[in-house]
Parts: sequence; C-alpha cells; structure tokens
Amino acid sequence: MSDEALLDGNPADTHEAIMMATFAALRTHGYPGISIQRIADESDLTKSTFYHHFDGKDDILLSFVEYMRDYFERGYRIESTGDPVGDLKAFVTVSLGEYPAAEGTPDADARLSTYLELRAQAIQNEAFRSEFTELSATLVDNLTEIIETGVDQGVFAVDDPETTAEYLVATIEGINLQQTTRTDDPRSMLRKELETYIETTVLADDIAF
Repeated sequence: MSDEALLDGNPADTHEAIMMATFAALRTHGYPGISIQRIADESDLTKSTFYHHFDGKDDILLSFVEYMRDYFERGYRIESTGDPVGDLKAFVTVSLGEYPAAEGTPDADARLSTYLELRAQAIQNEAFRSEFTELSATLVDNLTEIIETGVDQGVFAVDDPETTAEYLVATIEGINLQQTTRTDDPRSMLRKELETYIETTVLADDIAF
C-alpha cells in the first residue's frame, strides 16, 4: 500500500486502482447498483483484471471495506502534541469530516456517506460487521489514550476513560449519520451540543475547549 493518502492521487498498484475505482462506482451507483462492470468502467483496467485479483463483486467490496478501514484509521491516528485538549479537539474535527480536502479529491462528506452506506451492510453481512467492529475498537482505543493522558495531566475529570471514549465515538457516529441522511444541515448544532457535553463532563474546571 502506498504512503499517499488512500482514495487520493494516483494509485501505486493494481489493487489501489481497483479500490479507487470501487469508490468512484459506489459514489455514482450506490451499493445496490454496484457491479464489476461498473467498477471496471471507472478505471483503465479490463474486467478480466478484476477477476484475476478477486473472486467476484462481494470479494471486491469486502476488500474495499478493509481499505476504507485503513483510510479512516490513518485519518484518526493523531500524533500526540502533549496537549490532550488539543488532541481531543483534533479527534472531533477529523471524526466529523470538518477538515479541508486536497484539491481534486473527494470531500469528507463523500467519504463519510460511502463509509456509512457500507456500514449499513454490516446489519446482514458478518464479514462487514467484523471489519467495522475492528474500526470502532481502534477509534475507541485512540480516544481512550487521549483521555487517559488528559486525566494524568489534570485537564480531564473522567473516572472511566474507556467508557467516555465509547460514548463520544458513538455520539460522533450518530452526528455523521444525521448529517448524511437528512435534507437539512444539523452538524453545527449537534457539534455545539457535543462540545457542551465535553466542556461540562470531560474537562476539568476552568479548562476551555
């Protein structure tokens, strides 16, 4: 896998080219309308190339779920700055897709909506469910580490960092679901309420978010 941002830029190899074509096809046709032919149409590869690397459509889509998991894990892998309040704010910003996309690349909402459409398949697909369970566990672990650092420094007043992290990740995912499935734009209001919760429940007294 290349060091370039996943889903962005030029693919480093055939596997990345197939993954990027899958993303484009999902954006155009949605999960119900996806097919190997439609994925191939989004690339310079022949249909036979897809069958050389994968057993069929379901195999491609499961590989894409794994690829998306790697993509989001990279985005959430926040290097500690020594400031847990700043790290928590960065985690929330990345989680809500409120960061600028590079010119010519899909915006954060496009990635989030594709992610959520695939996550919905985990209701019936055990393999998808396993991938998304692993992703959620990684996010909770990353956020738990940030909160534990804040508790150690006295800037967070939390008795159970892991439970708090679970709740915050679930809340953020709920905000993203609302944002991508409603005709209005609730993200700003919901983020404000999330920040109020953090300020009153997570932060120690006199610590600003």
